[in-house]
Amino acid sequence: MIDPLIDFRSRLSPQERKALDVSHILTSAIRGFVSSLTISASISPVKANETNYPSCLTVISRLSCRRAGTRFNSRGIDDDGFVANFVETETILWHPSGLCFSYAQLRGSVPIFWEQAPGLLPGQQKIQVTRSAEGTQPAFDLHFEHLALAYGAVHIVNLLSESKPGEAELTSRYQYHVRHSPLNQAVELGGASNSQVLQASEFDFHAETKGPGGYEAASMIKRLIHDRGENFAYFLCEDMDRLGAGSGSEEEVLRRGATVFLQQEGVFRTNCLDCLDRTNLIQTIISQMAIEAFLSHRSEPAAADFWMRHSNIWADNGDVRHPQEEIGCATDPLVGTFQDLRWHWCPKVIFYPAWKDVSCRSICRRSQERYSNVH
Repeated sequence: MIDPLIDFRSRLSPQERKALDVSHILTSAIRGFVSSLTISASISPVKANETNYPSCLTVISRLSCRRAGTRFNSRGIDDDGFVANFVETETILWHPSGLCFSYAQLRGSVPIFWEQAPGLLPGQQKIQVTRSAEGTQPAFDLHFEHLALAYGAVHIVNLLSESKPGEAELTSRYQYHVRHSPLNQAVELGGASNSQVLQASEFDFHAETKGPGGYEAASMIKRLIHDRGENFAYFLCEDMDRLGAGSGSEEEVLRRGATVFLQQEGVFRTNCLDCLDRTNLIQTIISQMAIEAFLSHRSEPAAADFWMRHSNIWADNGDVRHPQEEIGCATDPLVGTFQDLRWHWCPKVIFYPAWKDVSCRSICRRSQERYSNVH
């Protein structure tokens, strides 16, 4: 609905566009999460001779307005290829020298037709697949065609359990549709066979993290997706022409355009059952992998303090994303251990009283802070 207005704005002169923006007639908003952290020059992993001003680390999550709904009432896919709980999350690292790194990821419900009846006890909500494989494949293919057009190659990271009957059934159907997707077929160009546009990795999150290593064992996902991540690369640009005056926070910068050095050529699409807790931790790890790849190409290691801030901002993303899910939280907020919580903390709504979310946030922080020390 807003696309024609955005197109109209794009055709205006800079002065007319500024006047339109000041009028607030056209206001864009997202539902999701936005946060930026100031990274001091002393711990910024990006070093430059030009300035000692701080860098900025930003995470933006954009929740799709398609197939919206509350937990248990909106699951799976529709006939137009849109899935429930579909979110694009972007990690941005900006340095005042003009260097800008960006990396995008996706999450979304398992893209088949399924539903889950609400229940009073956690883990007892029955999963039911509601359409045959033949009836599901067109919508499944349409979903990944949309993603391929927007992001390039797609790699599925499926975190569902192999031992829970309902989740195992979803995984089995997911694998069936990936095998039968035209995007999963190898493409031959010039006599050489290229890798498929659509690939998948299975990582039973609960099974992998139930041992003595706990949630630190989630880092094992790296070995499954490392090569694919290297192929996807990341977005990198730099302002080549830059004039500055003043100093500190009052510095005024005139930008005359940015040179793009690298484009991200693929995307990871992560899911668990609700696309919340398990998914957020794995996406935190993938985000760190991307930043590590960027820094390794520059031979600039990051300090532990930087990774702590990275974990903190992703923990905040996990706390406040998808407020429509909060009605389905079955966790006692007074439970304060990993073993009792079983990784099902309640994501908060921004306006909740702070005391309602203290133990949940501390548990998330503790897990991701412990992970940040594992490289």
